[in-house]
Amino acid sequence: MDDPRHIRLISRLSMDYVISIYSAVLRGGTHDPLDALILSTVAVANVAHLGSDPALSLRYGGIDEPEPFEIKRPISRNAVALSLGLSYETARRRIQKLIDAGSLVDTEQGLVGANEARNPELVLAMAKQNATLLKRLVRLMREAGVEV
Repeated sequence: MDDPRHIRLISRLSMDYVISIYSAVLRGGTHDPLDALILSTVAVANVAHLGSDPALSLRYGGIDEPEPFEIKRPISRNAVALSLGLSYETARRRIQKLIDAGSLVDTEQGLVGANEARNPELVLAMAKQNATLLKRLVRLMREAGVEV
């Protein structure tokens, strides 16, 4: 992946992946693109710590074993705003709308995604779609001679 001859190829293929997954997210849900991005940011942050614990990561890596609410680590509104390059006020307003809709839970420690509890079938379908698209990305990169 360090070969400079592959930079544009990797960029094109990875951007295709990003657009494909967000197209699926937007088709599958009712949120506008920015709200979908906020929800994704919270969801990723809530389980990012699992990557540092291989056993825990594997325990909740299967299709039938979603991460329980208790294991998720909340994220602050400010962290969401900073990670997406949004003004704090825009993030706060959007997040409040998502809390009011039941898509996010506001705990004392911060925000936790609620879509797993509200719509587990959609979350499962999106996980499967994401896995399919990522496998496609890896396959296309290998076919193009990019070492992954």
